[in-house]
Amino acid sequence: MKRRSFLRHLAITPVIGSNIFSGVSLLSFANKTLAASGKTLVVIFQRGGCDGLNTVIPYGEDSYYSLRPKISIDPPGSNSKSALDLDGFFGFHPSLASLHNIYQDGNLAVLPTVHYPDGNRSHFSSQDFIESGSAHKRLSDGWLNRYLTNTNTNSPLPATSFGELSHALQGKFPVGVMPDLDNLQSNLNEEIIQSLYSVFGQNNPDRSSYLQLLNKHGSIMLDEVELLSNSNYENYSPSNGVSYPTSSFGNQLRQTAHLIKSGLGLEICTINHTGWDHHVNQGGVEGTQANKLKDFSDGITALYTDLGRSHMENVVILTMTEFGRTAKENANSGTDHGNASSWFAIGGSVNGGIYGEWPGLRTEDLYLGRYLKHTIDYRDIFSEIIVNHFGNQIDLTSIIPSHAYQPLGFL
Repeated sequence: MKRRSFLRHLAITPVIGSNIFSGVSLLSFANKTLAASGKTLVVIFQRGGCDGLNTVIPYGEDSYYSLRPKISIDPPGSNSKSALDLDGFFGFHPSLASLHNIYQDGNLAVLPTVHYPDGNRSHFSSQDFIESGSAHKRLSDGWLNRYLTNTNTNSPLPATSFGELSHALQGKFPVGVMPDLDNLQSNLNEEIIQSLYSVFGQNNPDRSSYLQLLNKHGSIMLDEVELLSNSNYENYSPSNGVSYPTSSFGNQLRQTAHLIKSGLGLEICTINHTGWDHHVNQGGVEGTQANKLKDFSDGITALYTDLGRSHMENVVILTMTEFGRTAKENANSGTDHGNASSWFAIGGSVNGGIYGEWPGLRTEDLYLGRYLKHTIDYRDIFSEIIVNHFGNQIDLTSIIPSHAYQPLGFL
């Protein structure tokens, strides 16, 4: 992006809404505390509806194989590309080999039946419900923004979102969309930046509320850009011999590691991993989903290894998807929109293992005769993170409305 285009983008961003960019002046950095809890949550959303049954494979149930004659994954020990055993009943897809190592270390919780009652099978509705933290209703703000609004944080960079502002971070608390740090420094023009500071720094009470809002968030946005430009990302080198995947996802995770290590007080970061809507040619041990799972697994493992034990004691990586897929494969060797799916929680403080009751895959066990039933409500996952990761005793109904938290025990 050329400098002029980059700066035009910066200038118009605050107009879109108060939830687009946030930051604090570098002049007051020394007087700011870091993350209120000292904890960080990295949320990875597998958008498109990831097929949980070929991610966490219930190889111990015969119905799995009768439902999926073409795309099923062989039981552990069958061959070099069979499932990776977890507990004698469940196994990981072989593309999750790097995550399997973390599971064996006891730092990965597998939640194979996550959803909400009477689940919606629209991508957009289900994503909105989950990120709102409110089943069956899209709220104007997201659960993570409500958390930030109800806590006291003075960190320089409390939250950010890669690519686009996730609905989970939209709301009253201003949150920024993270620019590509690889290109940030080369796109900055100090003279124009200072001119924009002068424009946004005007304090005229007679100006319209719209212009006042523009000034306020324009200044915040420029402060954040300055903060990031001084974070020395161009010299960042991952620790422990880590090489991130060369995908966009891998690059965003690399930048996330840098932000966490930079001591900017990052509490929440959201990242999208797209392309999970596999109606056709999903594949089994190899194919479209297998390739996606490898990028997903290797990227998360790189972040986990790069941060190392000292950082990962204070970091939880939460992966989610809007729904799973049909229990039975379709005529196109794919799967269609479903119900429950597999979520993961990874971190030094995570109690590794498999959580939730298994409902079964016999026709009489399936939801509406087609879909995996949910036995874990995603709102309990969110609640557990607030209470046991962030250690916040806030009234949970202010964050997750109309829900009574049932502890799961993974934290």
